[in-house]
Amino acid sequence: MIKRLQSHVLVWFRNEAGQYLVQTVILLPVMLILAGLVLDGGWMYWQYRRAEIAVNAAAQAASHAIDVEHFRETNEVRLDSGEAYGAASGYVNINQRGQMQVTGIYIGPNRVIVDANAQVQTIFFRLAGISSLSMRVEGQAYPAFGINREGQ
Repeated sequence: MIKRLQSHVLVWFRNEAGQYLVQTVILLPVMLILAGLVLDGGWMYWQYRRAEIAVNAAAQAASHAIDVEHFRETNEVRLDSGEAYGAASGYVNINQRGQMQVTGIYIGPNRVIVDANAQVQTIFFRLAGISSLSMRVEGQAYPAFGINREGQ
């Protein structure tokens, strides 16, 4: 009786019928999760780059707001704070498309920094209850006016 049971168990374990079904049941959820991560990851990276380009361009627009009178008098490049702030905030407001919120515009004597938070809507993560993610982006630019070095 025991030998007969052992032979049936051995036959059952050696039988390879249905092995693809078991592999599919195990691997299909893993493959779906990986495909979702690739899809959402690519979408989030694309949205992050769009937001980063917008804040970099806003900082660049603000860096062109040179105090011309000060430059004429001293030959020193200095930003006009009010004009630079207006240029940066205006540029972000035009290009944000409702997905970005400026958290700060910092105007120093030699640098403009624009900070923002971008809201990215998810595609696959919605199934897990995550409908959007927030990303911090920063853009920087340096003011320049005229010829800075020989050969320009």
